[in-house]
Amino acid sequence: MRINLNIRPSIIGYRPVVKLRRTWQVVAVRIPKYFLRTREDGATHTEAAHIPGGRSLRDLVFGANDGLVAAFAVVSGVRGADVSPHIVLLAGLAELIGGTIAMGLGAFLAAKSEREFILSEREREEREIREFPEEERKEVRTIFAHKGFKGRALEQMVEHVTADPAFWVDTMMTEELGLALSPAVTPVRSGLVVAGAYALGAAFPVIPYALPVAVQSAFPLSVGCTLVALFVAGSLKTLMTGRPWLRSGLETVLVGALAAAATFLAGRLVSHA
Repeated sequence: MRINLNIRPSIIGYRPVVKLRRTWQVVAVRIPKYFLRTREDGATHTEAAHIPGGRSLRDLVFGANDGLVAAFAVVSGVRGADVSPHIVLLAGLAELIGGTIAMGLGAFLAAKSEREFILSEREREEREIREFPEEERKEVRTIFAHKGFKGRALEQMVEHVTADPAFWVDTMMTEELGLALSPAVTPVRSGLVVAGAYALGAAFPVIPYALPVAVQSAFPLSVGCTLVALFVAGSLKTLMTGRPWLRSGLETVLVGALAAAATFLAGRLVSHA
């Protein structure tokens, strides 16, 4: 298989197309400019460049999408019961506040647990290397033997890895345990990012009911604001995924609309029961 990368750097915003040529077909894959890296010698290739703060960006997108969908579903369900705007606003605010706290604490505890697990596993590997070096060398040899190293090349890899204790531990963390070398983000930061994003997303379907308008006007305004926000949030995800922005935005809108329609119908059925 041969990969040809056509790049015109003079065109701002141009997205190059990677063509995967096989004997029976040609597949074009559009790659976002964020995933291209230009080396010092001027060559550009498709090695994915790490986005600074990528974990925080993931938390931001996750929190905002969850807040939009959850709050939209709640206010739509309460509105379906034919209640006053103040009741809808109260339900929306309760969901916004409760959801923000729950999501923030959940993200904090998840990141804290992940951090503690990674650090404990690293300490265990460091202890095993000190106390059972020969057994750990055998594990390193097995790891690289499974990767295809043999004979003298295998022994050189084992010697190279085990010569530096820190690198030895790093290798065992990634190759044996499949873990990151260190925690990706601090628990407090993860919790704050998710909580803030959730509150921001949940505000879009709730705010219209705080305006001095009739409930007949507040509901379509809430729907319109939320669907636009969902589309924008879905489109922004393509900065990381490289998927078509229109498709991603419409998929996010569809998910939110289905959730809101289900709760609206449930509220309507309960109010007429």
